[in-house]
Amino acid sequence: MTKHQGVGVGTPDPETGVVGSSEKRGFAALRQAAEAHDSDDDVDERDTAPRDTGARLDSLSHSEIGKKIVAAALRRATTAADRRRILHDPRPAVVVITVPSSAWIETVERYLNGIKRDWYVVARSGTERRHTSNVGDEDVAKALLWGRSVIGVATDPERQLPRTLTAAADVQIELGDLDTGSVDTAMRSRFPGAAVAVPADALTALQLDDVVAAMRPGVSPEEAVELMRRASRRRSAGNDVSTAPDLATAVEFGAAREFGLALAQDIRDFKEGRQSWADSMKGGLFFGKPGTGKTVLCASIAAAAGVPLLRFSVASMFDKNSHLGTVIEAFKNMMSQAAAIGSCCIVVLEEIEFIPRRDRLDDRGGGKSFWLPIIDLVMLLTDAGIAANEPNGGAGRPIGIFILGCTNHLDMVEPALLRPNRLERAVEVLPPDIAGIANVLRFHLGGALAGEDISAVARSLEGATAAECMAAVRAAKRTARHAGRPMALADLAAAAHGDDDRSPQVVWRAAVHEAAHAVATIVTGEGGLVYVSIERHGGHTTVEGDRDDLPTLAAIERTAVCLLAAGAAEASIVGSLSTGWSGTDRSDLGRVALLLSHVHACSGLAGNLFVRANMDAALEAVRADPELGRAVEDHARQLYARAVALVGRHRDRIVAVAEALLDKRHLDAAEVVTILSDIRENSSEAPEDRR
Repeated sequence: MTKHQGVGVGTPDPETGVVGSSEKRGFAALRQAAEAHDSDDDVDERDTAPRDTGARLDSLSHSEIGKKIVAAALRRATTAADRRRILHDPRPAVVVITVPSSAWIETVERYLNGIKRDWYVVARSGTERRHTSNVGDEDVAKALLWGRSVIGVATDPERQLPRTLTAAADVQIELGDLDTGSVDTAMRSRFPGAAVAVPADALTALQLDDVVAAMRPGVSPEEAVELMRRASRRRSAGNDVSTAPDLATAVEFGAAREFGLALAQDIRDFKEGRQSWADSMKGGLFFGKPGTGKTVLCASIAAAAGVPLLRFSVASMFDKNSHLGTVIEAFKNMMSQAAAIGSCCIVVLEEIEFIPRRDRLDDRGGGKSFWLPIIDLVMLLTDAGIAANEPNGGAGRPIGIFILGCTNHLDMVEPALLRPNRLERAVEVLPPDIAGIANVLRFHLGGALAGEDISAVARSLEGATAAECMAAVRAAKRTARHAGRPMALADLAAAAHGDDDRSPQVVWRAAVHEAAHAVATIVTGEGGLVYVSIERHGGHTTVEGDRDDLPTLAAIERTAVCLLAAGAAEASIVGSLSTGWSGTDRSDLGRVALLLSHVHACSGLAGNLFVRANMDAALEAVRADPELGRAVEDHARQLYARAVALVGRHRDRIVAVAEALLDKRHLDAAEVVTILSDIRENSSEAPEDRR
């Protein structure tokens, strides 16, 4: 059994000057070549100029153009020995043809049926439930017993063709993706005498039917090429990286940017021959809340690496009519498009959590039998292999295809995807900090507001995602456009602040809450206050902690007092406590519980010399142990009493900072310190303010 791979140009028919001009002749040129030569080395695969037959330029049908591309591909993918075995050997032949995508199936089948009507052609795309390896064995055996050659055509022969056919194959042929050679051959047949070449970038992401459609009646060769370019751009919609943020300055991506820079460097080094495939990073998985810019980061990495980007939504590969065959075909087509680029590229798999984890599959209703083949295929397609000298870099994806996954739900992603040579590691993409927000705003503003200081606007958007920052810029542009004037800084500020639909009571409570955090931070020396705000994205008090020493019991207790001060201030100044300081593990009270759980369960700082749990399991250990729970509760009550006393001494200061927040919504550390310097401590706790 022989196996060959390739695509390219064909040999013109000696009668018409074009490849496969007669449906009945198809392989005629191949047959003559097989008769005239004894070895592959003697086969002349050079092109010759097509003859002018006088035929109308628009006489070629959709079917004929497609078959000419198929003829060129088959001509290149077979040897003279293969063609003799298929066409002239008196024994029936068994042939397996692997096509790059299901778009080739129908055209290849028509082409083969037009060569010899006694051939038994089994063409399967995997789109029907009967397109499996356990269906059709008897028909294949009967055809061979009757002396008929059998040719199987599929994208995945081992899964889709009868086992009897694949097991008995005399010749295996692999047709590659569309390339300039095969398309140029069809162009010369479609436009005799025209000298036009199809550039490789015009074929990016195109299917066979896209190319055929571009050679429609009434178009010139140049127009056909432009139609291919247009189809390529539309097929690649969302893949343009020319407008992506510059990764070198895109500080909005935080630590994820460092990973992206390292990956881009690896891609450049591999592409330029300075690094082997085995030593290169193969990709990564970006996770984080919606709107943080995971897909944009992928585009920035591709731009920095200087390679094409192909985006695919995993969820879109499944629809209400999907079954196992269509889903598997969609994944194979995805990798086929990437391989067709013929050079390094980045494939982005969005919503990758749509592929379920194997350890969470339930076999009720056949779920496991449906998902396991898909998961296995994804594992194969994302496996970059470890042997650099293998033709495709291993059993999985071809060399040079880097894969990035994106998800909002890391816990739902199959862990095996993060193994070496697949996606390798998970990197969190967090909402941008203030500097990052300013950078995002500048990026979407373009040249607008050049020279204006947008730092205050950036501070007011603290906590917003990159997508929310983009929405603010769009809203500001819309306001200016509707007013018929250039955008002003006030437009952006108004869009950033947005409509605050909170009641005055809720806003006052938020101001008191955050003011207590800020004042407590300064008067206890807990850390360096950066700013405090009550913007529409919620209240925030940002503090830079002391990094000169490891946490001590005193430092942990100061942090807890500053957290508890907000609740004490609500109770004292507003007149009641709210759920704003409790209810979740990330709330003030939840963070205090975690701090003190570390103290009592795993640090020894409380005097106990037995470690009850690791740091990441401290809270669960305390919740499960009544004795530990009582110790943490008692400790928290002591610290809350200290917080109440602090609020009593600095009540007027907290009220003053809260009133300033109502007015300005954002105060930096210097402004808070100025307020405190103008107001003396309370000598005793003042009456409650029922505002």
